[in-house]
Amino acid sequence: VPNISGKNMSRTKPTYFYAIISVALVLFIVGFFMLTTLHARKLVTLFKEKIDIWLELKPDTPEEEVTRIVGIIRQKPFVKAETITFITREQATASMREDLGDESMLEDAPDLLRDVIRFNIRSESLDDETLAGWREELRQDSVVSELYFEASNIGNVSKNIQNMGLLALGLVFLLIFAAVTLIHNTIRLALYSNRFIIKNQELVGASWTFISRPYIQKGIQNGFWSALLAIAALIGVFAWIQNQIPDMAQLRDLDSMLMVFVGIILLGVLISGLSTWFVVNKFLRMRIDDLY
Repeated sequence: VPNISGKNMSRTKPTYFYAIISVALVLFIVGFFMLTTLHARKLVTLFKEKIDIWLELKPDTPEEEVTRIVGIIRQKPFVKAETITFITREQATASMREDLGDESMLEDAPDLLRDVIRFNIRSESLDDETLAGWREELRQDSVVSELYFEASNIGNVSKNIQNMGLLALGLVFLLIFAAVTLIHNTIRLALYSNRFIIKNQELVGASWTFISRPYIQKGIQNGFWSALLAIAALIGVFAWIQNQIPDMAQLRDLDSMLMVFVGIILLGVLISGLSTWFVVNKFLRMRIDDLY
């Protein structure tokens, strides 16, 4: 039985680099989607609790009245007390002047700005009906001018994220289909130089299992390395995202991430091993004339 190792193997050793990279890309896409899906609920909560609520005070409201209103807001169980911020008219003007870079744009409407209290609401209480009722209650106060919130954003956050998830799922399936096709072709090309060795082993009596075993073992090993590359890339991407958006660190779930990483390793071994098995058996089924 011809030996696929040694000097002969060194001249026809398959190049698996592109196959490893291809499988790693597929696993990265799948892993990214899985991690995003697992954290979707926390992501919805994070987005909801970043929607600002603005309570505008009437002009020349005394400091003690501001303190009183802040106390009323702080007592509400659905208000995130740590987010309450009092912004004076002067601070708002300075901020706008810095953003616009042109003081003339503020001269025509100097009285439009008011002292405001900005805060955020806990996600489970963030709905248009609850805030509309609270708005009417606060507007009865003598120092409150208005309560503003982005109603359309509140009502559509969950729906928009769900639609994005469905769109992402469809794109992932398309990318996986294209990538698996690429993986199969890449592994086929990697083993193409060994097609005569594979066929010669069959002609001298070697079983298909014996012939396939070393190639499948190599495929499994390559799948494992692909999975490690994908996991390293995922860790790097999520670390970068958390560095850019510190609040994203709240979504981190080590148990879920560990489950996804184990799944990626199993999937990488399965994809690469099965593709290698399929390609080797395809060469074994071919006639000698078809190998040329």
